[in-house]
Amino acid sequence: MKHIVIVGGGPSGCMAAISSKTLHPDAKVTLLEGNDRLGIKLRLTGGGRCNLTANVSADEIIKHTPRNGRFLYSSLNQFNVQDIMHFFTSRGLALKEEDHHRIFPVSNKAGDVVSVLENELIKLGVEIRFKSRVVSIDDKHKKLILEQGELSFDHLILAMGGCTYPQTGSDKHGFEMIESLGHSISELKPAEVPLVSNAPIIQSKELQGLSFKDVSITSYVNDKKIFSVTHDLLFTHFGLSGPGALQSSSYLCDAFKDNSTVSLMIDFLPNISFEDLENDDLDLILMKNTIPKRLIQVFKTQFPDQDLSYLLKRFKLELHGTRGFTTAFVTSGGVNLKEINPKTLLSKIHPWLSICGESLDVNSLTGGFNMTVAFSTGYTAGANIEL
Repeated sequence: MKHIVIVGGGPSGCMAAISSKTLHPDAKVTLLEGNDRLGIKLRLTGGGRCNLTANVSADEIIKHTPRNGRFLYSSLNQFNVQDIMHFFTSRGLALKEEDHHRIFPVSNKAGDVVSVLENELIKLGVEIRFKSRVVSIDDKHKKLILEQGELSFDHLILAMGGCTYPQTGSDKHGFEMIESLGHSISELKPAEVPLVSNAPIIQSKELQGLSFKDVSITSYVNDKKIFSVTHDLLFTHFGLSGPGALQSSSYLCDAFKDNSTVSLMIDFLPNISFEDLENDDLDLILMKNTIPKRLIQVFKTQFPDQDLSYLLKRFKLELHGTRGFTTAFVTSGGVNLKEINPKTLLSKIHPWLSICGESLDVNSLTGGFNMTVAFSTGYTAGANIEL
Protein backbone atom coordinates (compact mmCIF):
# COMPACT_ATOMS: atom_id res chain seq x y z
CA MET A 1 0.00 0.00 0.00
CA LYS A 2 1.31 3.43 -0.99
CA HIS A 3 1.83 5.86 1.86
CA ILE A 4 1.03 9.59 1.60
CA VAL A 5 2.26 11.74 4.48
CA ILE A 6 1.17 15.33 5.10
CA VAL A 7 3.12 17.50 7.52
CA GLY A 8 1.05 20.25 9.11
CA GLY A 9 -2.47 20.18 10.55
CA GLY A 10 -3.59 23.66 9.56
CA PRO A 11 -6.23 24.46 6.89
CA SER A 12 -3.90 23.66 4.00
CA GLY A 13 -2.61 20.40 5.48
CA CYS A 14 -6.07 19.18 6.51
CA MET A 15 -7.49 19.88 3.07
CA ALA A 16 -4.49 18.20 1.43
CA ALA A 17 -5.07 15.08 3.51
CA ILE A 18 -8.79 15.09 2.69
CA SER A 19 -8.33 15.48 -1.06
CA SER A 20 -5.46 12.98 -1.27
CA LYS A 21 -7.45 10.30 0.60
CA THR A 22 -10.62 11.06 -1.38
CA LEU A 23 -8.84 10.72 -4.72
CA HIS A 24 -6.49 7.93 -3.62
CA PRO A 25 -8.75 5.79 -1.41
CA ASP A 26 -6.45 2.77 -1.60
CA ALA A 27 -3.45 4.70 -0.24
CA LYS A 28 -2.61 5.06 3.42
CA VAL A 29 -2.74 8.74 4.36
CA THR A 30 -1.08 10.04 7.52
CA LEU A 31 -1.38 13.62 8.80
CA LEU A 32 1.35 14.78 11.21
CA GLU A 33 0.69 17.67 13.59
CA GLY A 34 3.25 18.97 16.06
CA ASN A 35 0.63 20.25 18.51
CA ASP A 36 -1.88 18.23 20.49
CA ARG A 37 -4.79 19.30 18.26
CA LEU A 38 -5.47 20.48 14.73
CA GLY A 39 -5.80 24.06 13.51
CA ILE A 40 -4.17 25.93 16.39
CA LYS A 41 -3.62 29.07 14.31
CA LEU A 42 -6.90 28.62 12.43
CA ARG A 43 -8.73 28.83 15.76
CA LEU A 44 -7.33 32.34 16.24
CA THR A 45 -8.42 33.74 12.88
CA GLY A 46 -11.18 36.30 12.62
CA GLY A 47 -10.92 37.04 16.31
CA GLY A 48 -11.72 33.41 17.07
CA ARG A 49 -14.64 33.38 14.62
CA CYS A 50 -12.68 32.14 11.56
CA ASN A 51 -13.15 34.22 8.43
CA LEU A 52 -12.82 31.10 6.28
CA THR A 53 -13.22 32.65 2.82
CA ALA A 54 -14.55 35.66 0.90
CA ASN A 55 -17.53 35.34 -1.43
CA VAL A 56 -15.80 36.79 -4.49
CA SER A 57 -14.46 35.57 -7.82
CA ALA A 58 -11.09 33.92 -8.37
CA ASP A 59 -9.95 37.14 -10.05
CA GLU A 60 -10.76 39.06 -6.87
CA ILE A 61 -8.80 36.56 -4.77
CA ILE A 62 -5.81 37.09 -7.04
CA LYS A 63 -6.31 40.87 -6.95
CA HIS A 64 -6.13 40.69 -3.16
CA THR A 65 -2.93 38.64 -3.26
CA PRO A 66 -0.15 41.23 -3.35
CA ARG A 67 2.62 38.69 -3.78
CA ASN A 68 2.57 36.29 -6.77
CA GLY A 69 -1.19 36.14 -7.09
CA ARG A 70 -1.15 34.88 -10.67
CA PHE A 71 0.47 31.66 -9.51
CA LEU A 72 -2.90 30.75 -7.99
CA TYR A 73 -4.98 30.68 -11.20
CA SER A 74 -4.77 26.93 -11.70
CA SER A 75 -5.32 26.06 -8.05
CA LEU A 76 -8.38 28.31 -7.82
CA ASN A 77 -9.77 26.69 -10.96
CA GLN A 78 -9.55 23.33 -9.20
CA PHE A 79 -10.95 24.40 -5.83
CA ASN A 80 -12.49 27.84 -5.58
CA VAL A 81 -14.51 29.90 -3.13
CA GLN A 82 -17.79 28.20 -4.01
CA ASP A 83 -16.15 24.79 -3.55
CA ILE A 84 -14.88 25.84 -0.12
CA MET A 85 -18.29 27.05 1.01
CA HIS A 86 -19.98 23.91 -0.35
CA PHE A 87 -17.44 21.70 1.41
CA PHE A 88 -18.43 23.12 4.79
CA THR A 89 -22.17 23.61 4.26
CA SER A 90 -22.59 20.09 2.86
CA ARG A 91 -21.08 18.80 6.09
CA GLY A 92 -23.51 20.67 8.28
CA LEU A 93 -21.70 23.95 9.00
CA ALA A 94 -24.00 26.91 8.39
CA LEU A 95 -22.23 29.97 6.97
CA LYS A 96 -23.05 33.66 6.82
CA GLU A 97 -21.76 36.58 4.77
CA GLU A 98 -20.76 39.80 6.49
CA ASP A 99 -19.38 43.12 5.21
CA HIS A 100 -16.64 43.06 2.59
CA HIS A 101 -17.96 39.64 1.42
CA ARG A 102 -16.39 37.91 4.43
CA ILE A 103 -17.71 34.41 5.17
CA PHE A 104 -17.97 33.17 8.78
CA PRO A 105 -19.64 30.20 10.45
CA VAL A 106 -23.06 31.21 11.79
CA SER A 107 -21.93 29.95 15.18
CA ASN A 108 -19.04 32.46 15.20
CA LYS A 109 -16.82 29.64 16.44
CA ALA A 110 -13.56 28.87 14.66
CA GLY A 111 -13.52 25.56 16.49
CA ASP A 112 -16.57 24.46 14.46
CA VAL A 113 -14.54 24.88 11.25
CA VAL A 114 -11.78 22.72 12.70
CA SER A 115 -14.34 20.11 13.78
CA VAL A 116 -15.66 19.76 10.23
CA LEU A 117 -12.14 19.18 8.93
CA GLU A 118 -11.28 16.72 11.69
CA ASN A 119 -14.52 14.78 11.34
CA GLU A 120 -13.96 14.44 7.60
CA LEU A 121 -10.41 13.19 8.14
CA ILE A 122 -11.66 10.57 10.58
CA LYS A 123 -14.54 9.58 8.28
CA LEU A 124 -12.14 9.03 5.38
CA GLY A 125 -9.77 6.98 7.50
CA VAL A 126 -6.86 9.40 7.57
CA GLU A 127 -4.43 8.59 10.36
CA ILE A 128 -3.85 11.69 12.49
CA ARG A 129 -0.73 11.77 14.64
CA PHE A 130 -0.49 14.57 17.19
CA LYS A 131 2.69 15.81 18.88
CA SER A 132 4.62 14.52 15.88
CA ARG A 133 7.28 17.08 15.13
CA VAL A 134 9.53 16.42 12.15
CA VAL A 135 13.22 16.97 12.82
CA SER A 136 14.56 16.35 9.32
CA ILE A 137 13.79 14.72 5.97
CA ASP A 138 15.88 11.88 4.53
CA ASP A 139 15.22 12.43 0.83
CA LYS A 140 17.51 9.58 -0.24
CA HIS A 141 15.44 6.97 1.61
CA LYS A 142 12.12 8.92 1.51
CA LYS A 143 11.86 8.93 5.27
CA LEU A 144 10.92 11.49 7.94
CA ILE A 145 13.03 11.71 11.07
CA LEU A 146 10.68 12.54 13.94
CA GLU A 147 11.48 13.53 17.51
CA GLN A 148 10.33 10.03 18.33
CA GLY A 149 11.00 7.48 15.60
CA GLU A 150 10.97 7.52 11.81
CA LEU A 151 8.26 7.37 9.16
CA SER A 152 8.64 6.26 5.55
CA PHE A 153 6.53 7.70 2.73
CA ASP A 154 5.87 7.32 -0.97
CA HIS A 155 4.66 10.89 -1.35
CA LEU A 156 5.19 13.83 0.98
CA ILE A 157 3.10 17.01 1.22
CA LEU A 158 4.60 19.86 3.23
CA ALA A 159 2.00 22.24 4.65
CA MET A 160 3.98 23.60 7.57
CA GLY A 161 2.82 27.19 7.29
CA GLY A 162 4.99 30.28 7.63
CA CYS A 163 6.76 31.69 10.67
CA THR A 164 4.08 33.92 12.18
CA TYR A 165 2.59 33.29 15.61
CA PRO A 166 5.53 31.02 16.54
CA GLN A 167 3.72 30.02 19.73
CA THR A 168 1.34 28.00 17.53
CA GLY A 169 4.21 25.93 16.14
CA SER A 170 4.88 28.00 13.01
CA ASP A 171 8.58 28.79 12.83
CA LYS A 172 11.45 28.83 10.37
CA HIS A 173 12.26 25.15 10.96
CA GLY A 174 9.89 24.16 8.18
CA PHE A 175 11.66 26.40 5.70
CA GLU A 176 15.01 25.03 6.82
CA MET A 177 13.84 21.50 6.03
CA ILE A 178 12.56 22.59 2.63
CA GLU A 179 15.93 24.19 1.91
CA SER A 180 17.64 20.94 2.88
CA LEU A 181 15.78 19.30 -0.01
CA GLY A 182 17.37 21.70 -2.50
CA HIS A 183 14.61 24.30 -2.70
CA SER A 184 15.36 28.00 -2.36
CA ILE A 185 13.46 30.32 -0.01
CA SER A 186 12.85 33.99 -0.72
CA GLU A 187 13.30 36.49 2.10
CA LEU A 188 10.75 35.99 4.86
CA LYS A 189 8.95 39.09 6.16
CA PRO A 190 5.88 39.67 8.34
CA ALA A 191 2.72 40.68 6.45
CA GLU A 192 -0.84 41.38 7.55
CA VAL A 193 0.73 42.81 10.67
CA PRO A 194 -0.10 45.78 12.94
CA LEU A 195 1.76 48.99 12.10
CA VAL A 196 3.97 50.99 14.45
CA SER A 197 4.17 54.78 14.57
CA ASN A 198 6.43 56.96 16.72
CA ALA A 199 4.37 60.06 15.97
CA PRO A 200 3.59 62.16 19.09
CA ILE A 201 -0.16 61.70 18.64
CA ILE A 202 0.31 57.92 18.90
CA GLN A 203 2.92 58.00 21.65
CA SER A 204 0.63 60.18 23.75
CA LYS A 205 -1.83 57.24 23.71
CA GLU A 206 -4.70 59.73 23.51
CA LEU A 207 -6.21 57.85 20.55
CA GLN A 208 -5.65 54.37 21.98
CA GLY A 209 -8.75 52.20 21.69
CA LEU A 210 -10.61 54.32 19.15
CA SER A 211 -12.05 52.20 16.34
CA PHE A 212 -13.56 53.27 13.03
CA LYS A 213 -15.64 51.43 10.48
CA ASP A 214 -14.86 51.71 6.76
CA VAL A 215 -12.43 54.60 6.73
CA SER A 216 -10.33 55.19 3.63
CA ILE A 217 -6.61 54.46 4.09
CA THR A 218 -3.97 55.31 1.48
CA SER A 219 -0.36 54.14 1.87
CA TYR A 220 2.61 56.17 0.66
CA VAL A 221 6.31 55.36 0.36
CA ASN A 222 8.47 58.44 -0.24
CA ASP A 223 5.25 60.32 -1.10
CA LYS A 224 4.39 57.78 -3.82
CA LYS A 225 0.93 56.24 -3.54
CA ILE A 226 1.21 52.49 -3.01
CA PHE A 227 -2.19 51.12 -1.97
CA SER A 228 -5.66 52.25 -0.97
CA VAL A 229 -8.30 50.39 0.99
CA THR A 230 -11.57 51.22 2.72
CA HIS A 231 -11.96 49.11 5.81
CA ASP A 232 -12.08 49.12 9.61
CA LEU A 233 -9.26 50.69 11.63
CA LEU A 234 -8.15 50.57 15.27
CA PHE A 235 -5.79 52.97 17.06
CA THR A 236 -3.53 51.23 19.58
CA HIS A 237 -0.83 52.23 22.04
CA PHE A 238 1.81 51.49 19.39
CA GLY A 239 0.10 52.56 16.17
CA LEU A 240 -2.62 50.98 14.06
CA SER A 241 -4.37 47.64 13.78
CA GLY A 242 -7.64 46.34 12.35
CA PRO A 243 -8.28 45.04 8.81
CA GLY A 244 -7.42 48.33 7.10
CA ALA A 245 -3.99 48.54 8.74
CA LEU A 246 -3.28 44.83 8.28
CA GLN A 247 -4.08 44.91 4.58
CA SER A 248 -1.99 48.04 4.10
CA SER A 249 0.98 46.40 5.81
CA SER A 250 1.29 43.72 3.12
CA TYR A 251 2.20 46.43 0.60
CA LEU A 252 4.70 48.11 2.93
CA CYS A 253 6.80 45.21 4.29
CA ASP A 254 9.68 46.00 1.91
CA ALA A 255 9.67 49.75 2.60
CA PHE A 256 10.75 49.82 6.23
CA LYS A 257 14.10 48.12 5.65
CA ASP A 258 15.57 50.77 3.31
CA ASN A 259 14.92 53.93 5.37
CA SER A 260 12.08 55.06 3.13
CA THR A 261 9.53 57.54 4.43
CA VAL A 262 6.36 55.53 4.97
CA SER A 263 3.02 57.10 5.81
CA LEU A 264 -0.73 56.63 5.72
CA MET A 265 -3.39 59.15 4.76
CA ILE A 266 -6.66 58.49 6.57
CA ASP A 267 -10.03 59.80 5.46
CA PHE A 268 -12.44 59.34 8.37
CA LEU A 269 -15.41 60.44 6.23
CA PRO A 270 -14.83 58.86 2.79
CA ASN A 271 -18.48 59.26 1.73
CA ILE A 272 -18.60 62.98 2.48
CA SER A 273 -16.87 65.57 0.32
CA PHE A 274 -14.84 68.56 1.46
CA GLU A 275 -17.58 70.79 0.09
CA ASP A 276 -20.24 69.15 2.23
CA LEU A 277 -18.05 69.47 5.31
CA GLU A 278 -17.51 73.16 4.62
CA ASN A 279 -21.12 74.01 3.74
CA ASP A 280 -23.15 71.83 6.10
CA ASP A 281 -23.40 71.68 9.87
CA LEU A 282 -20.10 69.98 10.82
CA ASP A 283 -21.30 68.98 14.28
CA LEU A 284 -24.37 67.31 12.78
CA ILE A 285 -22.24 65.44 10.24
CA LEU A 286 -19.90 64.20 12.95
CA MET A 287 -22.81 63.01 15.07
CA LYS A 288 -24.53 61.21 12.17
CA ASN A 289 -21.28 59.48 11.25
CA THR A 290 -20.48 58.57 14.87
CA ILE A 291 -17.09 60.27 14.84
CA PRO A 292 -15.82 59.96 18.43
CA LYS A 293 -15.71 63.19 20.40
CA ARG A 294 -12.30 62.11 21.70
CA LEU A 295 -10.85 62.20 18.17
CA ILE A 296 -12.11 65.74 17.66
CA GLN A 297 -10.74 66.88 21.01
CA VAL A 298 -7.32 65.34 20.35
CA PHE A 299 -7.17 66.95 16.90
CA LYS A 300 -8.04 70.36 18.34
CA THR A 301 -5.45 69.97 21.09
CA GLN A 302 -2.60 68.51 19.03
CA PHE A 303 -3.21 70.53 15.85
CA PRO A 304 -4.79 73.83 17.02
CA ASP A 305 -3.79 75.71 13.88
CA GLN A 306 -5.10 73.15 11.36
CA ASP A 307 -8.54 73.05 9.82
CA LEU A 308 -10.65 70.29 11.42
CA SER A 309 -12.30 69.35 8.12
CA TYR A 310 -8.89 68.88 6.53
CA LEU A 311 -7.71 66.65 9.39
CA LEU A 312 -10.83 64.49 9.09
CA LYS A 313 -10.28 64.04 5.35
CA ARG A 314 -6.48 64.08 5.10
CA PHE A 315 -4.99 62.94 8.38
CA LYS A 316 -1.38 61.95 7.68
CA LEU A 317 0.45 59.58 9.99
CA GLU A 318 4.08 58.59 9.56
CA LEU A 319 4.92 54.93 10.16
CA HIS A 320 8.14 53.47 11.51
CA GLY A 321 7.76 49.69 11.28
CA THR A 322 5.58 46.70 12.11
CA ARG A 323 5.01 44.53 15.17
CA GLY A 324 6.94 41.68 13.55
CA PHE A 325 6.35 37.95 13.19
CA THR A 326 4.97 37.44 16.69
CA THR A 327 1.74 39.28 15.80
CA ALA A 328 1.70 38.95 11.99
CA PHE A 329 -1.08 36.89 10.45
CA VAL A 330 0.83 36.02 7.27
CA THR A 331 4.39 35.34 6.15
CA SER A 332 5.54 37.16 3.04
CA GLY A 333 8.11 35.06 1.19
CA GLY A 334 8.60 31.32 0.98
CA VAL A 335 9.46 28.59 -1.48
CA ASN A 336 10.60 29.91 -4.86
CA LEU A 337 7.63 29.42 -7.18
CA LYS A 338 9.85 28.69 -10.17
CA GLU A 339 10.57 25.38 -8.42
CA ILE A 340 6.86 24.45 -8.06
CA ASN A 341 4.40 23.35 -10.75
CA PRO A 342 1.40 25.73 -10.38
CA LYS A 343 -1.04 23.16 -11.82
CA THR A 344 -0.15 20.39 -9.36
CA LEU A 345 1.99 22.05 -6.65
CA LEU A 346 4.49 19.26 -7.22
CA SER A 347 8.13 20.08 -6.68
CA LYS A 348 10.16 20.35 -9.86
CA ILE A 349 13.13 18.99 -7.91
CA HIS A 350 11.52 15.91 -6.32
CA PRO A 351 8.51 14.22 -8.01
CA TRP A 352 7.49 12.71 -4.66
CA LEU A 353 7.12 16.12 -2.98
CA SER A 354 4.31 18.69 -2.94
CA ILE A 355 4.29 22.03 -1.11
CA CYS A 356 1.21 24.09 -0.32
CA GLY A 357 -0.23 26.83 1.87
CA GLU A 358 1.80 29.54 3.53
CA SER A 359 5.09 27.77 2.81
CA LEU A 360 4.77 29.01 -0.78
CA ASP A 361 6.01 32.45 -1.80
CA VAL A 362 2.43 33.72 -2.00
CA ASN A 363 0.62 35.92 0.48
CA SER A 364 -2.93 37.21 0.38
CA LEU A 365 -4.77 39.73 2.48
CA THR A 366 -6.85 39.10 5.55
CA GLY A 367 -10.60 39.11 5.02
CA GLY A 368 -10.87 35.49 3.91
CA PHE A 369 -8.39 35.73 1.04
CA ASN A 370 -5.47 34.12 2.82
CA MET A 371 -7.64 31.28 4.12
CA THR A 372 -8.99 30.71 0.62
CA VAL A 373 -5.45 30.26 -0.68
CA ALA A 374 -4.70 27.78 2.11
CA PHE A 375 -7.75 25.62 1.38
CA SER A 376 -7.32 25.84 -2.39
CA THR A 377 -3.61 25.01 -2.54
CA GLY A 378 -4.08 22.25 0.03
CA TYR A 379 -6.77 20.63 -2.08
CA THR A 380 -4.69 20.99 -5.25
CA ALA A 381 -1.61 19.45 -3.65
CA GLY A 382 -3.56 16.45 -2.41
CA ALA A 383 -5.47 15.96 -5.65
CA ASN A 384 -2.44 15.85 -7.95
CA ILE A 385 -0.20 13.28 -6.31
CA GLU A 386 1.66 10.92 -8.62
CA LEU A 387 1.90 7.50 -6.98
